[in-house]
Amino acid sequence: MDSFEKDGNGAIDALPPPPPVPPNVVPMRAEPEDASEPAKKKVVRVPIARRGPGSKGQKIPLLTNHFKVNVTNVDGHFFHYSVSLSYEDGRPVDGKGIGRKVIDRVHETYDTELAGKDFAYDGEKSLFTVGPLPRNKLEFTVVLEDVTSNRNNGNCSPGSRGSPNDNDRK
Repeated sequence: MDSFEKDGNGAIDALPPPPPVPPNVVPMRAEPEDASEPAKKKVVRVPIARRGPGSKGQKIPLLTNHFKVNVTNVDGHFFHYSVSLSYEDGRPVDGKGIGRKVIDRVHETYDTELAGKDFAYDGEKSLFTVGPLPRNKLEFTVVLEDVTSNRNNGNCSPGSRGSPNDNDRK
């Protein structure tokens, strides 16, 4: 039987001995910080400067988009959520414009279910918050007025060119 036995909760009573210290290492004892010293300011992280453009490989034109974000709660954590938008019949909603309108309507209509959180939405499948939402999985139903889609749900004629009808609920 092992010299380490588990108690009734499954925890081990004793830990195994630490590994031997190599001969070229001098052990040091950690000293507690002096409480009389004033608290140090947080270190501001600065990106590392590049030495210049790369010299290997093929040059390509690259277009990026970015924007400045001001966050008042700097101690909060960012949370990323995957968004799935679908019509009542289960077909996915396509198009960034409609997705943004749906998410805006969700924010207006279901603010209390979202714990009053503001969020950033990329127009497709990503939603970001500072701090968690109340639950990991949320489902909402919204109705958008003045929105047309090019989807044919079988209830409109082929020549209708996506005219809105009662089944354009998202």
